[in-house]
Amino acid sequence: MQNNVINASVSTQNLTFRPGGTPAIFEVIVNNDSDQFANFQIEITAAGEIRNPDYRWYKLEPEVAAAKPPGSSTIFQVFVLNSPIPGFVGTVNLTVTIFSPQLGQQRRLVLRLKIEADNQPTMLSVELPVREFQVYPRNTVDIPVRVRNLSQQTVNVTLRFAGVDVSWLVSSAERRFALDPGGQTEAVFQCQPLSVVQAPSDIYPFTIEATSISGYPASAEGNLEVLPVGFVEFSVPQNSQTIPLQGGWLPNWKADNAAFELAFRNASNLLQEINLKLQGRDWRKCTFKTLPTTANLNLGETSKVILDVQTKRPWLGIRKNLLLEAKPELSDQRLGSTDPATQNLELRVLPILPLWLQLAILILFLALLALLFRPEPIMHTRSVNSVGFSGTSLSVVSGADDCTLRLWNINGDRLEPASINYDGLSVACDRQQKPKGLLAITNDAIEVVRFIPLENDRVAVGLDNGVIEIRDVPTGRKRNELQDRKDPKAKGDRVFDLVFTKNSLDLFSGYGSGKVRQWTRASTNDNFQPEPKVIDLQRQQQLSGFQVRGLTLSPDDQTLIMSGNYKRFLLWQWNQPQTKNKIPSLSVQKLEKLDTRSGREDYVWGLAFVPNSSEKILATSDSAGYITIWNLEKCQTLPNPQNQISELDCSPPIDRWSASKLSVRSLAFNEDGRLLVSAGDDGKVIMWYLTPEYKLDKIKAARGEIIYQSTKKINSVALKTINQTSAIVSGSEDFQVRLHSHKIKPGS
Repeated sequence: MQNNVINASVSTQNLTFRPGGTPAIFEVIVNNDSDQFANFQIEITAAGEIRNPDYRWYKLEPEVAAAKPPGSSTIFQVFVLNSPIPGFVGTVNLTVTIFSPQLGQQRRLVLRLKIEADNQPTMLSVELPVREFQVYPRNTVDIPVRVRNLSQQTVNVTLRFAGVDVSWLVSSAERRFALDPGGQTEAVFQCQPLSVVQAPSDIYPFTIEATSISGYPASAEGNLEVLPVGFVEFSVPQNSQTIPLQGGWLPNWKADNAAFELAFRNASNLLQEINLKLQGRDWRKCTFKTLPTTANLNLGETSKVILDVQTKRPWLGIRKNLLLEAKPELSDQRLGSTDPATQNLELRVLPILPLWLQLAILILFLALLALLFRPEPIMHTRSVNSVGFSGTSLSVVSGADDCTLRLWNINGDRLEPASINYDGLSVACDRQQKPKGLLAITNDAIEVVRFIPLENDRVAVGLDNGVIEIRDVPTGRKRNELQDRKDPKAKGDRVFDLVFTKNSLDLFSGYGSGKVRQWTRASTNDNFQPEPKVIDLQRQQQLSGFQVRGLTLSPDDQTLIMSGNYKRFLLWQWNQPQTKNKIPSLSVQKLEKLDTRSGREDYVWGLAFVPNSSEKILATSDSAGYITIWNLEKCQTLPNPQNQISELDCSPPIDRWSASKLSVRSLAFNEDGRLLVSAGDDGKVIMWYLTPEYKLDKIKAARGEIIYQSTKKINSVALKTINQTSAIVSGSEDFQVRLHSHKIKPGS
């Protein structure tokens, strides 16, 4: 069995030490009487000692002995440098503890240390428990300090705080007290910086010094940081200016600038320099300079900057309002920006020629044109039911109750009849039609027209008699005619909507009988097959009188949306397998939870998906005038074993708002889904701005932006966006096809 033994001795049992004199030395001899290698450590304690890690009164050589073999000895030298009990005079017992981590044993030895009185000057110790402090102006912070008497006699101490403004101290900058030998006390200096303008944000070093008559001074240093607080107030007394400043009856072509006075008040404790930046909707139309170039703001001061804005004035036109935004940039941004961060400026720019002179010239010019040209407008002769852009966005096709299909060219912000003339007798629906721009005459009223994807030289036309015609553009030649020959009721079954897949190999058509037909072809060079796949939604839903009024496909072409009356729309995963008697991929969303009205005369009219989106975000409009935004990926299927159609729960929708008191019949998204256009029975074309989450942007236009208003119903709209400008085409009951150009608001 291993014998772990520590054998130790001290060189003396009595030791004398005088503080301030030479160190007292003794030795500790340690023998390794075990049967293994071991190293040894020593710790010395004094009776009555108050342990302080910052106060070392002895030193060891070596600190730790290296591992020694069995039978070897280690000699430690102990140097007593200071009194283990500050201020003590007399004899104290020292305990020497020897231990070894390897042996797991320890040994204690005792000797007596006689401490004699010294004749040294008083020694003081000053300590800051915390050296770094932070405070706001007008707030207070406590700075504690500890003072210790390291001498053997009572001493009168003066404690002084120096380094910061004396007015910041709540009470005196001095403390006076007496300390017994080895005694310790703690004092607190309370500091309170003055007001914001009198206490700049900075780091202020300070010193606390302790002095006595008979000894050396002692000190400790710390830092007081005054934190930044406050703001820089920004104002514009007159934020609207006019060029020229003084309007008149005569042209003033030299005036091209206006000056805004900007005021800045520094109510913070930070010194600031201000640089100005001009932004806003029309900043690119202007140049600017400031006087002075950089504004220096001392604490509590107010400074003014003149902003001189220059712009080019047109010779003609009406007054233009340029919307600008002045944005100051602070040199020290620890407190953020100015308050407010920007100021809106309005610059009213008058044309060089006064308005009265322009009007006089214009009236004269128009009078001359009226005498030379009296063109007769070209339009449909009955209500326009459907309009659509070509894939290139260079032309528009329209169909109407007058049995005509017309083609229009886009010329800037105008819509003009295409440069074609109908070859033949231009009589349709017993009415004489204008031949220019007339693409084709059909055998019945046209309900819907759609350009075929990938084939912008062909359109599909849905008629009131249940026929779908495929016609060439711009010749108008009929290429194909589709009607379900196997269904005796197909004749006269009105075609209300058409939608193609992106590859144009599948065509879906919706009918007044509640049926949806899928027409297919093998390639774009082939005609569609004459026998379609048919879904009877009246029978599937057991609803008499259900009509399919709207169709649309999701961006991935996987989901067909069908809407109609009874305030509902249906989803069909059309490319999934189906049984003979049941269509498992067909489901219905009812709007009963959102609107209690859901009768036969209550319709979901408009359907539009956000294009080019990985999500299935659908917008619907209805006969109650509401627009609803849905995320179809969050719909839950409710089991309905008694019906062939599963019921969906897509509530709550992303957003829903009242767009009109009458039916909203048509919807169209722009390419990124941030703009939505609606039109309906109130005769209004309205632009709705949406957030990135597809909610109505109530900041930009909570009630929408009216693009056009008519006294007649608008049946159809289509939308294209080009370079921050929206091109909107509409067809209405006043027989007109109109193009509306609209500048999109910044950030949309």
